[in-house]
This record gives sequence, structure tokens and C-alpha cells, in this order.
Amino acid sequence: TALAFLLIGGVEALIMRTQLAHPNSGLVGPETYNPIMSMHGTTMTLLHYRPMFAAFGNYFLPLHIGTRDMAFPRLNALSYWIFLLSGCFMYASFIVGKAPDGGWFAYTPLTSSQYSPGVNLDFWAIGVTFLGVSTTVGAINFIVTTFRLRAPGMSFNRLPLFVWGIVAMSFMIVFALPAITLAGLLLELDR
Repeated sequence: TALAFLLIGGVEALIMRTQLAHPNSGLVGPETYNPIMSMHGTTMTLLHYRPMFAAFGNYFLPLHIGTRDMAFPRLNALSYWIFLLSGCFMYASFIVGKAPDGGWFAYTPLTSSQYSPGVNLDFWAIGVTFLGVSTTVGAINFIVTTFRLRAPGMSFNRLPLFVWGIVAMSFMIVFALPAITLAGLLLELDR
């Protein structure tokens, strides 16, 4: 799924680069360029990089620590389905002609309903909120799996560097991402 979003984000990047290749290029107008740029950034950061991290972690972490599966397989599945449905929800905004156009960073004065009327950024804010929930749930699963399901004799001193990387990234996600999730929720509530 992350590779599919990579292809979508790559097509968006090609459209943007083609538009910027020549002055006054008429490939897309500003009404189309802004949503493409907004969704390209969101796709690459939240719909490709993070899920690829989770995919490699889900496959290799149990192998490296000597366990059969993740600590919470159903929570793992919930994280995936929330991610997939959030991505589909965000891209459904293109189908209804209301794609988010406030940039992938969504600075709040410019994304308030006063400066960006319509439901464009509502798609983005709701999608980012659920993507944050998905990512946080997945990170908690990685931490619990590493701390509780190591094979007998697998001490913290014997953990491979890859596992330490997954654990460090998971702790960063748990401490940093809830703020971004809350920002998306507060943006939606403000709108």
C-alpha cells in the first residue's frame, strides 16, 4: 500500500516538476497545482515514509527478537486499516473536486475557514488526524513487542541495531506525533 502511495506521490511530483520546467507552462493552473502540492507532501511524509517504516518493522522486528508475531496483531491490523482508509479518504477529495489546497503543513491562519472556505481542508484535517492515530498505535505495538516478546536470553545488550532503530523511532513517534494529531483535530474543530 505504501508503494502504491509512492507511485501516486511520484505522479504528483512529475506534474509539479513539469509545470515548473518552463515559465508560464499551461499544464495545470494554480487551482490544480496547490492541491497537487498539498497532497504530494502529505502523501510522501504520512502515506509513504511512515508506512514503509512500519512495513519493514512488522516484518523484521519479530525475526530479529525471536518471536512469532507482534504483541497485538489486531491492533496492528487496526493501524493498517485506519491508514488505508485515511489515505483513500484524503484522495477521495479529488473525486469530489474538493482537494486540500492549504499546503502539506497547513499553517492555521491560512487554513481557517475564513481564508480557505469549503470542505477542502476538512478532508485533509480529518485524514491527518486518523493517520496520526494509526501511526501512534503502530508505534506502541513496536515498543511493547520489543520490551515484552524477546526470546529467552535476548537481553537489551544483544538486540540488533535495527531493533534499536525501530524502538527509537517508535518512542519519537509516541512523544511527537500526538501533538500533530491534535493539531489536525483542533484545525478541524476550528473549521
